[in-house]
Amino acid sequence: MEWKTKIRRIISGCYAGCVVTVFFFFLYLSANIASHAVHNQMNTSFGEFKEYKMVHTEDENTPLGVKDVYTMRISDVSEGGSSLAFYSIHQNVEAYIEEECVFTYRPEETNAFGRTPGSNWNTVLINAADAGKEVQVVLAPVYESSRNIIPEFYVGSKYGIWLHIIKEDLLPLLLSLAAIIMGLVFIFFTVSIYHTAEVDKSLFMLGMFSLNIGLWKITDITSMSLIFPFSIPLANLPFLCLMLVVVPFILYVKELYSTRDSIIWYIPCAASMMISLLELGLQIKGIADLRETLWMTHASMVFLALVFVFMSVRELRTVGWNKKLQTLLGCGCACILGMAVDIVVYYVSNGTSMMVLGMVGFLTYIIVLGVRSVKETRRLMAIGIQARKYEEMAYHDQLTGILNRTAYAEYIEQKDFSPENSIVVMFDLNNLKKCNDTLGHEKGDRYIRCSAELIEKVFGDIGKCYRMGGDEFCVLLKGVSLEECGKRVQRLKVEVDRCNQSNPKEYPIQIACGYKLYDSEVDYDLGDTLRRADKMMYHEKFAMKQKAVPLS
Repeated sequence: MEWKTKIRRIISGCYAGCVVTVFFFFLYLSANIASHAVHNQMNTSFGEFKEYKMVHTEDENTPLGVKDVYTMRISDVSEGGSSLAFYSIHQNVEAYIEEECVFTYRPEETNAFGRTPGSNWNTVLINAADAGKEVQVVLAPVYESSRNIIPEFYVGSKYGIWLHIIKEDLLPLLLSLAAIIMGLVFIFFTVSIYHTAEVDKSLFMLGMFSLNIGLWKITDITSMSLIFPFSIPLANLPFLCLMLVVVPFILYVKELYSTRDSIIWYIPCAASMMISLLELGLQIKGIADLRETLWMTHASMVFLALVFVFMSVRELRTVGWNKKLQTLLGCGCACILGMAVDIVVYYVSNGTSMMVLGMVGFLTYIIVLGVRSVKETRRLMAIGIQARKYEEMAYHDQLTGILNRTAYAEYIEQKDFSPENSIVVMFDLNNLKKCNDTLGHEKGDRYIRCSAELIEKVFGDIGKCYRMGGDEFCVLLKGVSLEECGKRVQRLKVEVDRCNQSNPKEYPIQIACGYKLYDSEVDYDLGDTLRRADKMMYHEKFAMKQKAVPLS
């Protein structure tokens, strides 16, 4: 195996290991992270929101020693009550009504690891009896990047607020679902054709890329916390999915370049996997959370973009500016632009905003190159099917469907073939010429097909059956004793008699047979063995003709 193939397999195997590691890490995260969320009121009805004021204070009991206190009064509350909703981003949450704590959400102190409560929609229920009372919302950031994030407060019907949130997220939600569905389609399509040797399997990697991009985006949408409320594992899932996008991107796109075997492609793959394992290790050890080491993942993505640009310039110099390269560069630039926009928006907004443009760029890359790869795969499959048909015609007898003389010659000429312990069995169909002359070639063809079926029925499970031409057939046995071969010959005679008795109107079948075991002392090669078996067969053929009743 060439070193390039070894590297490709090592990278693919390591990436599979990373996927499994991330999956079990997520399961461990789900099992060991706990959170504390308390509602002390019942939701009955809804009201309206009033103005608020914000005070930034210090508090040594909070993760960073600071907190933001938002003070407001809810008036004109109906008899049923109202809901105060706001979105927190990696912030511990407390809500008070007249200094009475009515809502808290934070990680439990018994967490195995991880300080973040995630990003969540929080709903504080305001009863009619609390109308006009002072309401305080306290947000304590757990990361430096979560400082000074001011939430938007909504007051009214909880379900009306939810509907508004979902409408705001509808487009990115649909785009993310499209990426997930396309990823699964590409993966299942590749798995379904896995054993088709003619086609390239890199479409599987495009599917993995699309799936991880979709999961990253959909779990990063604010409305997901309405579907999965107070889920800390969900808050970490975008970081885990983002770790897994670099390797499949590289392993797919490199197959579209003439420099696909260059070791340069594998450098960002190795770097990305090492960075991912480092991030997981820092998280597990409690040194830094995935949110705090996200810059490492972003750095690996930037490195990926640089390698892509470098290899594209190299491709341009090698093959010139053609239509294929135009498509690759257009889609690749759309993907990289989307990635760049997402990274810039993330750092500018401290992770509070999501750009649809980034998802559009990713989908452009996935759809255009995905459709192109599927078409190419189907074209190669069609070529492969046609090639197999030609191979079938080249190595199989068209009348009987069993292997032919060409297949026999190619098999015994293989480098790893040894004649030792080989038995050659030769057959000849008696009176075939007479059948053709008196009843016509249609009856003769039926005679040949029935004889081939009987030989295949008796010997097919222990050897290879060949039609050598005309009325001659051959069976090659490996590792079968002469005693067993003799039993099979006797069984063939029984099958021939049974066939003749059940079809009295058909021309009677007679099959002469001879067989010999390869003997290195008398046989130079298997051809000598075949000639000895042929000689034995003709002795039996002569004996059968001497005993045969004249055939009409």
